[in-house]
Amino acid sequence: MTGQLPEVLGEVGDSMPPARLTPDVWRRGRRARRRSRLLRAGAAAVLVLLVALALPWALDRPYPLSSTVGDGGPAVPARLSLPWMWQATVQMDPPGPASVLFGGDSIGLRGTDIFDSEGKLAVVGRDGDYRMLLYAGWDSIAAGENALLAPDGTRVAQSYLEGSGFEADNGVTIVDLTTGRSSQHGAGQGLDCCAPVAWAPDGRSLLVAVSGADEVVDERTGMIRRPERLALLDLATDTLLPLRDFTPARAVRSASRAAFAPDGQTVAVTEGETVRLVDRAGRLRWSAELGDRTYLAGIGAFSPDGTRIATVTLDGCLDECDEAALAARRWSVGFLDAATGRPLPGPGFPVVTGSAVRALGWAGGRELVVLRYEPEHFAQKTRDREWNDTGWYETGHVTLLALAPDGATRTLLDPPDDVLTMDVAQDLLTADRFGGPSPTAAMFPARDIIWVAAVPAACLAVVLGLVALAVVRAIRRRQRVQWKSGGIPPGRGKAA
Repeated sequence: MTGQLPEVLGEVGDSMPPARLTPDVWRRGRRARRRSRLLRAGAAAVLVLLVALALPWALDRPYPLSSTVGDGGPAVPARLSLPWMWQATVQMDPPGPASVLFGGDSIGLRGTDIFDSEGKLAVVGRDGDYRMLLYAGWDSIAAGENALLAPDGTRVAQSYLEGSGFEADNGVTIVDLTTGRSSQHGAGQGLDCCAPVAWAPDGRSLLVAVSGADEVVDERTGMIRRPERLALLDLATDTLLPLRDFTPARAVRSASRAAFAPDGQTVAVTEGETVRLVDRAGRLRWSAELGDRTYLAGIGAFSPDGTRIATVTLDGCLDECDEAALAARRWSVGFLDAATGRPLPGPGFPVVTGSAVRALGWAGGRELVVLRYEPEHFAQKTRDREWNDTGWYETGHVTLLALAPDGATRTLLDPPDDVLTMDVAQDLLTADRFGGPSPTAAMFPARDIIWVAAVPAACLAVVLGLVALAVVRAIRRRQRVQWKSGGIPPGRGKAA
């Protein structure tokens, strides 16, 4: 039987129909192989491109954490991530109450009015969503000074907001972070109203700045200024109550303009080198001269019990300062008696080194929470130039610190270097709710501006794919030349 097996197999083979190969079978196989290589090369190019685009946001450096909230309740995140250029707005997809509001000069925080918005602020919702507030033509908008987060984190007040439906320079625009809808207050008062200065502790009224009609040229800088006065804006009745007369056109450190007492019944306001305490009817309680090196500490200057008002005193360069001199400035905390305005001996709060500090409030009723500012690269302060200690253009980085009366310092939040301005919800700050979960900004939902990034990316992917195709063809052409000159056809092995 074994001897007959070859004969049987031969007969079976003779009875099988012959295989029919088309003349171009080899060419079609080579074409399919080239298509497969091209697809793989294109997919690799797209993958490399996506990684390159995402890398700046993915590579976050480690940040020091001073405390961790582990009970799952609302808290200020331990870290911030930078938003995407196309991050959705508050109006598109409201994030709910916010923990932090911040701005800066990354591609996600500053654009161009040609196809984007110059000014942007990021809202960090308490569930971790990142949403944007847009300000066309206003790249230097500062969180905490030009745009103010309400004490409970549910609203943001500003003099103008893109997409709100209201015109600029006509009242205060307040956007609700839970609904995305905006309302306008103070319009139609017959005055140039209003720029928000400080929220009242109960969130029912705002301290605002109103500009007068006259224009005055600043003798030092040559800048044209208008006289200004502060007024109390009641949000329920939309009434405006002036607290002081118009003051001469002079520069006032924006971080030190005013601070509400905890009960909301009195306000400390800065006029030149003088701090005055006034009540809600505008009646003067007292005034105190601070000089040119001491300032109201900030919007959170009042102690939790309302008996003291924090000031900060500069030790270091006042005028004609370069970047190194600005960075070496030292700031010490002092206090005024809230009842009389007289200086008080204070506990040993630590000295802070930086170009500026701004007080935001008190954590746990004990620690003064301040934002420390570092100067922008090549910053230069001179007598004859416009300057703001906490301005957007003057700042290179900010860090949120807690200063204890025993001299200790806690780092609460050290954001990426591109973050230049910041505001924190007062309810979380007062409760010392720091070190919470830190989700990164999600790519979606997105604004239509995403196509500005997607189209060039797609074009680049096509170019990379064409380059890969050209390389494959060059390799195949070389193999064909070798084959015609006596080599082995590509893909074929030597016959056995």
